[in-house]
Amino acid sequence: MSYNQARKNKADGVPPNDEWLTPPALVALQIAMIPVSNQFTHFNEKGQIITPLWFDPFKNTGVYYDSYPKAVDKDYTEILEGRDFFAYDKKVDVICSNPPYSMWDKIYDKTISLEPKVVSFVMSTGNLTRCRMNKMKKAGYVLTKMHRFDVKHPSKEQKSRGYKSWMTSLIVQWEKGICPNIKAEFTWDETPYPFVEKSVEYHREIKEWEEVRHNVNEMMSEAGYLIN
Repeated sequence: MSYNQARKNKADGVPPNDEWLTPPALVALQIAMIPVSNQFTHFNEKGQIITPLWFDPFKNTGVYYDSYPKAVDKDYTEILEGRDFFAYDKKVDVICSNPPYSMWDKIYDKTISLEPKVVSFVMSTGNLTRCRMNKMKKAGYVLTKMHRFDVKHPSKEQKSRGYKSWMTSLIVQWEKGICPNIKAEFTWDETPYPFVEKSVEYHREIKEWEEVRHNVNEMMSEAGYLIN
């Protein structure tokens, strides 16, 4: 759907359709971009065991929730199951999801209230507004990574399973409690992400991040950290 069509739908009073299924290869990259320190059970400076809590506000088919690292605790909300994100009140460590685009301001406010260390959202390029960036900055969040991408147009069979055409979009990652002057890392893919259950078109970034995660996993295991 184009921006012009989205604006026309809004002007005509057409209710927004926020269900945009995310390609698994894109989910894999988004998760791999999150700092490894938030992906494993570990010891803090006091010698206490800390297991990060990852939270998926909009579970839907579970493509995010089911892909979260094994060595973390996880929780979710899904309005279709009667679990309302806006009623959730636990403190979480990581929020990683593809939120509905029609409620961005409300989503940002609720996300900030949960005080996650890392926020990773997929959004269209037009959704990253100056006002929203300032809101995150005021709450103590630093923009650390941004990845620009496109998604292949779904086939007729894929459309029948709920996949829809995407606009050019972004993975935007915010982190709290780090140096505010850090330089954000910007990456992009020229090849659109495919709609497949398990991608055979792993991109360079995914391979590199997987190698990093594997090496860190080995090092943490040798150091006595709990790795599943």
